Amino acid sequence: MSTLLFVPLPERGHINPSLKLARALQKRGHRILFCGIRDTEAVIREEGFDFECLFADLFPLGFQDEVKERISQLKGVAWLRYVLALMRKQKRMMERFLEGELDAIIRRTKPDLGIADVFLPEPFLVLRGNQVPTLLLNTSIPLRWEPQSPPPTSHVIPDGQLSSVLRGAFDWGRILFDAKLDGLRSRVGLEPDDLRYRHALARKHGYPPAHLDFAGRGNGEHDPMLILCPREFAEFQGVRPSVHFHYTGPCIDLERHEPEFPWERLSPERPLVLCSLGTMPMPPEQARRFHASVVEAARRRPAWQFVVATNEWREALPSPLPANLLAVTRAPQLQLLKRASAMVTHGGFNSVKECIYFGVPMVVLPVQFDQPGVAARVVHHGLGQRADPRTLTPDTLVPLLDAVVEQPAYRRALERMRTRFQAAEGDAALVEAIERHLPRAGGFSGAAATSG
Repeated sequence: MSTLLFVPLPERGHINPSLKLARALQKRGHRILFCGIRDTEAVIREEGFDFECLFADLFPLGFQDEVKERISQLKGVAWLRYVLALMRKQKRMMERFLEGELDAIIRRTKPDLGIADVFLPEPFLVLRGNQVPTLLLNTSIPLRWEPQSPPPTSHVIPDGQLSSVLRGAFDWGRILFDAKLDGLRSRVGLEPDDLRYRHALARKHGYPPAHLDFAGRGNGEHDPMLILCPREFAEFQGVRPSVHFHYTGPCIDLERHEPEFPWERLSPERPLVLCSLGTMPMPPEQARRFHASVVEAARRRPAWQFVVATNEWREALPSPLPANLLAVTRAPQLQLLKRASAMVTHGGFNSVKECIYFGVPMVVLPVQFDQPGVAARVVHHGLGQRADPRTLTPDTLVPLLDAVVEQPAYRRALERMRTRFQAAEGDAALVEAIERHLPRAGGFSGAAATSG
């Protein structure tokens, strides 16, 4: 039996897909240990895994909820002061990585293999410095520049035409320009200098800073990276990356705990539309547009039933609510998708993968981060439609819902992709992708993983 240390980014979108992988390894007899901030402990322990806490005094229990609430409520000078205080915390976190807080946990727990989130580069560098073989775990689309492929933050769907190549190149340029601006802001104290700290951490642990990307993260070229998604969805047809990533199954944990739900309120005979903007905060005006459009869509389609998961949104939905709409704070998404005719989603990678797994067509409203790129792939593969949440109205949402619910082409495309997703989701293949990197399996080269 080996000990495997998981260090995901402390967000549900990054924790959830790691649970499937961890559970498969645990069933194989390995000891699974997660490491993170206190706010993630209850989720991890509820799923049956051991947990080690980092930075307990910097990020006490309830820290994440407090940040979301205060950022949404504070204005003006008070907001700026709070953001500057958060930046000081982040800087102190970086310093404590350098001082060895994670090193102490590694020496005490003695992991045989580390599995570190690509979006949290510090644990990867510390694990490698402590001679622990480590895999990069990517819960999204790889962020690596390719000549004909737009970045994950881009709405562009490459079609081989010069216009799409130029628009993709422009979006890559914006990312690099923003990275330069971050560097300038850090010099005048408006932002922590993440890149400088990550390069210092790399040098401390004997890792070449040149192997990190523009943000100080691994990019899969020099170290093995697992992409928790089948290649057929993550890559645009006709575009192949220059680095060979190891693609796995979608890593959907069908055994994860989900909230209670009033199932007696739903009718199995009526089409069900699940609506959710995920658990990450979003611009308030866009959230209001989303909820108002969904409520009106329910009024215009009284033969359907709608379930709205409000998640982090605290304002009341527009009243009166139609009788065919049920609003809940948290929804059992996996169970609802088994019955859904469509989903209106923010385009989070996990939600989209779950829709594909259960064959549910989507209307995607991408807000931020990788969501535009995920939405582009949904449209490219014929799995749904997309719309701009900044300009969403019932007049734009309802026709899109009509299309994905009623046009059979979406179901046919989903069935093809669903077949690939379910075929790739076996535990044996997931476990083999990890165990090949254990020291007893022949050593750890640090080279990029081959594609799956």
